Amino acid sequence: MFENAGRHRNSPPQELGLGFMPVPGTKAGAIVSAGLVIIAWIAIPGAHIFILGTVGVGALVGLTLSWYHSRE
Repeated sequence: MFENAGRHRNSPPQELGLGFMPVPGTKAGAIVSAGLVIIAWIAIPGAHIFILGTVGVGALVGLTLSWYHSRE
């Protein structure tokens, strides 16, 4: 779809990852991400507001996109 876009046409595809650990868009990736959120929740008390905010915004964006794509 975007073969001609950008100036890095010959660069290798980038993988999503957390540090050196790739996080695929599968159930296993969801489990890893949930585990990292739980660890951050326990280990970093100041992150509670940030985590709740990102979960809330992510839920709103996800529901909006789901609604938008379901009506097409």
